[in-house]
This record gives sequence, structure tokens and C-alpha cells, in this order.
Amino acid sequence: MVSQSVLLLAATAGLGLAAPIERRGNLPEPVSAATAIQYLSSIKVAVESNVPAYDRDLFKHWITISGECNTRETVLKRDGTGVVTSSACAATSGSWYSDYDGKTWTAAADVDIDHLVPLKEAWVSGAKDWTNDRRQQFANE
Repeated sequence: MVSQSVLLLAATAGLGLAAPIERRGNLPEPVSAATAIQYLSSIKVAVESNVPAYDRDLFKHWITISGECNTRETVLKRDGTGVVTSSACAATSGSWYSDYDGKTWTAAADVDIDHLVPLKEAWVSGAKDWTNDRRQQFANE
């Protein structure tokens, strides 16, 4: 399942790094290298296919999570510091730190909220066989 894939990604992400990355938020503890290797050996490898053709509209995203807040707005509030929102849940101020490049952003419009696994990659890797509900869940995780 996707959750196992994300766990596997999290478990193996640090294996090749020379220095540890500061952990932020409520991330799961990494598994040992031996456990990560065991997980990797159990992955079923299948040929990718884009038939039927990928269509982003098949992954309903930015759904309402709570009240007026959609997925993007919820993530901006969760991951930002000092975030102030409008009555419509839009972030009007705050700051967001990027673990990827060490930069801090102060305009919500400049912050990309994206998927660790791109939606098209998920599609060609098997999401084309999922239900619409499962694709929606994946797009909003």
C-alpha cells in the first residue's frame, strides 16, 4: 500500500546521508538499515503503464478537511510558524521553513504543497487500478 511505501521512503531516505538532518514535526522513528533492506526485498516490481492515460482530474485533491479549510490550507497551518488565517482559512501571514533547501518563505503563495510521490508516478505504478476514493485519499495524504 501507499502508506507502506511512504514508510519505506522515510525509512531509507537517510541511508546515504553523511550527516543527519534535523527532524522537525511528528515524524516516525526511522527503522534500522537491516529492516529497510528487508522491506526493500519484499517490494513487488511491476512494469509501469500509462494505459489508460494519466488524468490529474482522477485524483480529487485539495478537498475540504475541516470547516472551510482544504488540504493545502491545513498543511500550511500545520507546517508554518505564526500562521494567521482569514475567515476563509487562507494563510495571510506566517513563515514556512523548507527542509529541502534550508530556505524560509513568508508568503503562502510561494510555498509549494506537493506529493512525495507525484500523482502521475502513482498512476503509472498502479493507481490507475485504484478506486476514486483511494486516489482521493492518496492525493490528500
